[in-house]
Amino acid sequence: MAYTYTHNGKKISLPDFKEIPVGLVRKVRKESESDQPWFILEELLDAKQLAVVDTMTIPEFAQFMNGWTQGANLGEF
Repeated sequence: MAYTYTHNGKKISLPDFKEIPVGLVRKVRKESESDQPWFILEELLDAKQLAVVDTMTIPEFAQFMNGWTQGANLGEF
């Protein structure tokens, strides 16, 4: 299952938060808490989807991330 979010008519698709590969979780574990979301997004999204994320305001980005993670912290796998 995937999480799909539409922003300004453009779709972003991510795997369900609970389906993130364990290897990615292992890689991100030593990153700072503020770097973890960016590291994960940069691994999972292509350049076009990242460009859509870059146009979001902070409240829009928070809504996007909360929808995907369903409010879980990145450390709560």
